[in-house]
Amino acid sequence: MQGETIAVPHSFGAAPPKFVLPPGATDCHHHIFDPRFPRPNGRQGIWGTVADYRLLLRRLGLSRSVITSPQSYGFDNSCLVDALDNLGATTRGVAAVKLDVSDQELARLHAHGVRGIRLYLIGDAPTPPEQFAAYAERIASLGWHIQMVAVQGDALVAAESALNRLPCTLVVDHFGYVTQPEGIRHPSMSALRRLLDTGRVYVKLSAPYITSRMGPPDYADLDEVVTALVRHAPERMLWGTDWPHPLVTTVPKPDDAAILDKLLLWAPDEAIRQKILVDNPTRVYWAG
Repeated sequence: MQGETIAVPHSFGAAPPKFVLPPGATDCHHHIFDPRFPRPNGRQGIWGTVADYRLLLRRLGLSRSVITSPQSYGFDNSCLVDALDNLGATTRGVAAVKLDVSDQELARLHAHGVRGIRLYLIGDAPTPPEQFAAYAERIASLGWHIQMVAVQGDALVAAESALNRLPCTLVVDHFGYVTQPEGIRHPSMSALRRLLDTGRVYVKLSAPYITSRMGPPDYADLDEVVTALVRHAPERMLWGTDWPHPLVTTVPKPDDAAILDKLLLWAPDEAIRQKILVDNPTRVYWAG
C-alpha cells in the first residue's frame, strides 16, 4: 500500500445502461485490487474491492462475472481466491501460474472457481507462443482455457501458427488487439478471423481504450472492427468491463454503462446479445 491512494474508482450513482440485460448476463473481464493484498514491490495503482464491484454489478444489471488476475499481482493469486470466495458461485476466475505449478495448486484453484490461466505474449513476463502448448497440457485434465494478452496486433500475427495448434480453448483479450487505425485492413484482423474459424477461439469485447485511437466517449474507430467480428463469429464473442480500468490513468474513468450500451450498435439483434452476454460465457466458464 506504500504510496498508494485508496479510492472508489467510479461514480456508482451514474445512469444505468439503456437496455435491460438478460438473466445471467456476465462481465467476462474485471479485476479486484484489495488493500489487504498489496501489490508486489510497492507497485502503485487504484484500488477496486469486492464491495466496490458489487455496486457496479447492481448498476449495470449483471448477474455473473469473471475475475482476471492482473499483471501487477504477479503469480500471487491470493487476492483472486479471496474475491472468488466472497462473490461465490456466480463468479469464475482466471489465474496467473508458472509452468511448474503443482497439480495440487491447480486443483486448489479449480475448487475456488478458477477456470483458466492468463499468458502474455509481450510485457513484463512474456511467454513464448511455442510454450503455450506446454501450459495447455498442464491444464488439460481440468478443462481450463488459456486467456492471452497480446497488447499489439503484430504480436498476434507472429504467434498465429503456434496458437492455431493449441488443443485447448483460447480466449483473446481486448478486441483481439486489432491494430488501429488500419482496423479491419490490418493483418491482425485476418489472423483473428482465421483463429476464430478453428472453433476454439473466443474474443473479449473489453477495454476499448487499449486499441482505440479516437478514444472516449464513443471509441468510434472500433465500430467497424467489432461489428465485423460479431458478424463473423457471434457464438465466440464475450463482453467485459476491464473494471476498475487499471490502464486508464486519467479522470474521469470510463463509463461502464456507456461502453455496455455500445452492444446496441455492435450487436443490434437481441438474440446475438444473449449469446455474447449469457450463452457464450456459460460455455467457457460454467460448463465444467
